[in-house]
Amino acid sequence: MTARLATTRKVAARIFSGAALMAFLSLTPVQADPFSNDILNEGLDDAREQETPLGFGNGSIVVAPVPFKNVLIGAGLVLGGGYLFNIDEGSDTSILGLGVMRSDNGTNAYGLGGKFVWDENRWQVSASLGQAEGFYDLYIGGTPVPVRQTGDIVNLSVLRGLNSDLLFGGSMRYLDTTLGYDSSGTGLPPLPEGHLEVGTFSFLAKWDTRDDDFSARNGHLLDGALTYGQILNASGRDYSKAVLTYNHYLPIGDTNSVAMRFASCATSNDTPFFDQCSLGGTDGFRGFSPTEFLDDALLSAQGEYRHQFSNRFSGVAFAGFGNTGSSLGAIGDTDVRYAGGLGLRFQLSKKFKAVFSVDVSYNDREEDLLYIYVGQRF
Repeated sequence: MTARLATTRKVAARIFSGAALMAFLSLTPVQADPFSNDILNEGLDDAREQETPLGFGNGSIVVAPVPFKNVLIGAGLVLGGGYLFNIDEGSDTSILGLGVMRSDNGTNAYGLGGKFVWDENRWQVSASLGQAEGFYDLYIGGTPVPVRQTGDIVNLSVLRGLNSDLLFGGSMRYLDTTLGYDSSGTGLPPLPEGHLEVGTFSFLAKWDTRDDDFSARNGHLLDGALTYGQILNASGRDYSKAVLTYNHYLPIGDTNSVAMRFASCATSNDTPFFDQCSLGGTDGFRGFSPTEFLDDALLSAQGEYRHQFSNRFSGVAFAGFGNTGSSLGAIGDTDVRYAGGLGLRFQLSKKFKAVFSVDVSYNDREEDLLYIYVGQRF
């Protein structure tokens, strides 16, 4: 029952916040999002102590607010609600959910989605759709340009598990997006894209041996995606993308652990900017705006030392380095970017390791950035 409860929280939170955020995040290069995470209302704990009846008609309704702050769109709140149910005894929780997100700079997104799990987790099907309006700075030639981007998106993914650790599958996405200046375009550089309709298909693979979905101390997670995309409103324009991330976790005694992430990414020349490799977007790197270092290739490495002060409070020290370039071989042609910092964690539930996180990063340009989100960064 404990394993089911933990997975229930994880799936619900991702659908809630993800339903709204995926609409905006799919428009910008933020594939690794720090605040579409692992939290449910703590009041669910008592309700989950009893055995959950099976079947769609025996589900329950939950609500989850998720605050955040990041360098791209500022501070805001995601509010989500959903209906949770178990299809069969040996499978994790399925959910139907919806979410609304708004930040203090006017960025907003709306979405709904569902995840359905059956046959002892061997089948996992997710679908979502959303609409978003985003305001952020897009770096063009090193200059931050204020832009407004709108879009509608539909996602569908299917995963089939060979066993409890190894899964394969595919996903499809349709995106209709428009990009424009958030102010007068006089004297500003030309924008990379105007109006695009994009269709993508991805092959997905995952190898997951972590001991916990929220705050792993042991095991690893290997994620891979190969994507083919086509610009539907531009004849003959297509592109490809490959992303590989590897997380490794090592326990040190009873109260300490080390978490590491290695990321690589490569895209073809015709890839739209929002699908390019992003330092801070593709890999979740803290210290830079995810729209500043965009290119056709990325390599990065991050490490995090975690210390448990008490049952509910913990702290982290993190550091990382990485860069983007026109190709993997060209990444070293410019200065490698690096950043580090400190963070605090508060465990929101006494039973599960979903945490509220506050991080302060300091980069090689002597800039400090504040991040507030729910969940571990990786």
